[in-house]
Amino acid sequence: MTGGKEEKKDEKGKAKIEEKVEKKKDEIELITAIYKLNLHCQECGNKIKKHLLTTQGVQTVEMHIEKGEIKAKGKLDPLKILKLIEKKSNRKVELISPKVKPKEITITDKKPKETKDPIVRIITMKVHMHCDKCEADLKRRLIKHKGIFNVKTDKKAQSLIVEGTIEVEKLTSFLRKRVNTNAEVISIKEEKKEEKKEKGKEEEKKDKGKEEEKKKEEKGKEGKSSESTK
Repeated sequence: MTGGKEEKKDEKGKAKIEEKVEKKKDEIELITAIYKLNLHCQECGNKIKKHLLTTQGVQTVEMHIEKGEIKAKGKLDPLKILKLIEKKSNRKVELISPKVKPKEITITDKKPKETKDPIVRIITMKVHMHCDKCEADLKRRLIKHKGIFNVKTDKKAQSLIVEGTIEVEKLTSFLRKRVNTNAEVISIKEEKKEEKKEKGKEEEKKDKGKEEEKKKEEKGKEGKSSESTK
């Protein structure tokens, strides 16, 4: 009998200890947050109080109109409650206690999307042109296209050279739908836009060099002619 009583006492003792531990845990988790704001009247305070009491985690709310303070107690996030009070009161609210640092937001720089260099195509095609008007109309319509930089037509050879970023399929479709003519692709040359620019610069340099050589030759001829006259 005595052994049974002792076991019951031990069980009761353990249960009490567990209850105390749980109570302490609850006390530790409970937060009392104090907020400072300008409250005009009791009615304003009551409206905010109603919203806070219906918020999850908030257990008790105390309003001090004269001091302009609100005390909220419970398992709550002080910063979330601050935002809620600001939203419902339309006023700036200051968190007096506890002092909580706002979470630092790390902004990661978005990597810019890699843009591929557009491919410039020189497309030579066989196109039927009836007259000068047909040739001019074809050239006028093609040059308006965004993906076309340059157009060369030859009515005698019935040929068309298109330079630009336009794809071959789109070009043939454009000619068929907008110009009402069928075209046969003879050749396609492709190169990147940057390469095209570099080639253009090299050609410009060559042209300048040729011009300078011509000027030198002309000066040399002028010098010789002046000597012969003497």
